[in-house]
Amino acid sequence: MNDTNDLSVNVNACAELVQAGDADRFLSAMTGSPDERAVLFPLYAFNLEIARAPFMSNEPMVGLVRLQFWRDVVEGKTTAAHDVAAPVVDLIARGQLSAPHLLMMIDARESDIEGIGRQSAEAVSEYARGTSGAMMMASKGAADEKEALALSDLGTASGLANWLLSQPDLARAGRGHIMPSDEMIAVLADEGLRLLTNARENLPRKGTAAMRSAWRAKSVLTRAKTHPDLVRDGGLGGADFARKGRLVWLGLTGGW
Repeated sequence: MNDTNDLSVNVNACAELVQAGDADRFLSAMTGSPDERAVLFPLYAFNLEIARAPFMSNEPMVGLVRLQFWRDVVEGKTTAAHDVAAPVVDLIARGQLSAPHLLMMIDARESDIEGIGRQSAEAVSEYARGTSGAMMMASKGAADEKEALALSDLGTASGLANWLLSQPDLARAGRGHIMPSDEMIAVLADEGLRLLTNARENLPRKGTAAMRSAWRAKSVLTRAKTHPDLVRDGGLGGADFARKGRLVWLGLTGGW
């Protein structure tokens, strides 16, 4: 096979990883064009790899070594054959993924190695901006500084919603996790909704598949603010049919 075919196989492998490990982002990526999917699947697979690294072992060094591998990949210090690493390196070289934002994502994940007991809304917001906010920025160039901030805000709002959705899983993982209080949930929900409002005011109405990855954020944040008990009970997600139906509509209309 030639290099192009090799990369196509890698992208397909990334898509399978994302479908299995991050169903919502898989669905949102599928609303994009083939060119968009060729960028988003490796990016989302990369995110899965670094998100899992801190939890691969109770030994912190194991997680640090794994994250260092991905740092070396992004910085071009290793050429290891890997289904995810190969397309990520190629996309960075083509200018289709932003290496600085990928490194921001790795930096944020390093904090998980020391434990996930974030005790303040500010700490959770910083984490969401360094993970989901940076990931939104990694895949789409902004026209100006205002649009760049709005994209970061959109990704951060999505990250806050996902953090609230993940509370039952984080509790099972342990690692010092502390369930948020009703007050903290309300603060995070308000912050996420504020960030979404800013994104709406400063981004085009027509969106990309990357932007549609935040399609659940508003409903999740609104539900969390009104019913904080759902955050801890695992009932925050809402009806499966309704959330998928909205994404289909957004894909058809080009909205986000």
